[in-house]
Amino acid sequence: MKRVTVDMAAKATGLFDVHRFRQRTKTDRESAWRKFRALGVGGSDMSTILGLNQYSTPYELWLEKTGRQQPEDISGKWAIVKGNALEIELRRRFRQLHPEYQVIDGTDISLVSKEHPLMHASLDGFLYDSESDSFGVLEIKTANANRGRTDWHDGDGELTAPAYYMAQVTHYMAVTGFRWGYFYADIGESEPVEVRFERDDDDINAVIHAAEDFWGYVQRDEMPQLTGADVDKAQSMPPYPDGYEQVVDHEFDDLAAMYSTYAQAESNAKKAKEKIADQLKAMVGAEREGLISGGWKAGYRTVHYKEKPAIEAKPAYDQRRFTITQLKTK
Repeated sequence: MKRVTVDMAAKATGLFDVHRFRQRTKTDRESAWRKFRALGVGGSDMSTILGLNQYSTPYELWLEKTGRQQPEDISGKWAIVKGNALEIELRRRFRQLHPEYQVIDGTDISLVSKEHPLMHASLDGFLYDSESDSFGVLEIKTANANRGRTDWHDGDGELTAPAYYMAQVTHYMAVTGFRWGYFYADIGESEPVEVRFERDDDDINAVIHAAEDFWGYVQRDEMPQLTGADVDKAQSMPPYPDGYEQVVDHEFDDLAAMYSTYAQAESNAKKAKEKIADQLKAMVGAEREGLISGGWKAGYRTVHYKEKPAIEAKPAYDQRRFTITQLKTK
């Protein structure tokens, strides 16, 4: 049997890059992981973005991703300590129960979607099924007996994965392209339980759309729509900056929209111009000053600047700059 690796999984789908945290100490690795996590949306963020997390809201996550609020340090809480300690044993036990799969540890590894780079994934484990020559997700969970009875069972008492965890693994499948996986969970019963899940492309598209929509708020530094619990928290943030007046003026809206369109066209043209300039520079090369062909020439020229006396440092000052930003339509 061939031994598979995470890099082989990345090559199999071609949909993600592998980022490894190689810092020498655990503290440094955890610090690097937290900084990397702030650069995108992870699987554990998805339940919050979709409104399925009873402990956090999209607004609170937005505060963290924009650097306005530091995430709570929960590393010392017993549930986290217990979960981290059990993860190794649960992964080992799943491997023993399923010799048909190869189980690869996902510790200190983060995956980044090539098509949607804002989407990151940190898997507890990678599964490889030689019979189907396919990779899957292994997600390990722990819960107390009360949560196990309520969250991990449906109304008929049948074993099922909670919706907030399904959002997480759906995010993982969106990043990796994997089509199946398992939860292996200690939920307070006599033995850990396992729940297999399969890819649903409608759910995948919904997760991608939600991640991109949320990350748009982060990039624009624009507050997302508030839920009931967030209204009180955001009362200190006025809806409009001081001095702004809300008006209804269609000419104003049309001019602002035209400005935005031309600004985007200007940005695209600048990028295209820079790309063409790089191609021309490569054609000129480093051994000559320039090229002439037909009615065009491209090359280098030296500009001489006369010596100027040192300029005294400027005192602090304010400058009014005119900006145009599109607001979210409710």
